[in-house]
Amino acid sequence: MEYSEFTRLLREADGLLSSGRLKEAETALYQLIMKDISDLDKAALCVKMAFIFDRQGNSEEALAWYEKGTAYEQLYGRYEIAEKKADYLSQLGRSKEAVPIYETLVKQPFITEADKDRMRKIIQTLVGKTMRECCFISQKQPQMNTDEH
Repeated sequence: MEYSEFTRLLREADGLLSSGRLKEAETALYQLIMKDISDLDKAALCVKMAFIFDRQGNSEEALAWYEKGTAYEQLYGRYEIAEKKADYLSQLGRSKEAVPIYETLVKQPFITEADKDRMRKIIQTLVGKTMRECCFISQKQPQMNTDEH
């Protein structure tokens, strides 16, 4: 696909997205993903699709699009979308699912030391949050009265 055609179609899809025409934007982006464009462009479009499904209240479909984007980027030692997926999971209150993604990323040879340090701090925060949620839930459990016979 010619770059000028790609940018024209992308601008059209972005226009639909910014005007709140989510179903039309979804169709336009999907058609663009199916074209002969680079995997990294497809990965970026998957993030836009995830955004659309999130706005529609469909977080599971949004996560599926993040996963598709991650698959496209992994071939090239990229990790931006995997990290966006982990962040999205934490925003959904699903820190337990986000932590393993960060832990996997930290082990990758293509992650800079600065990014590893930043991700380790995120892991610590998420683990602390998960522990607080766990303790808060267990404190809310009804206590059994052992004095009754």
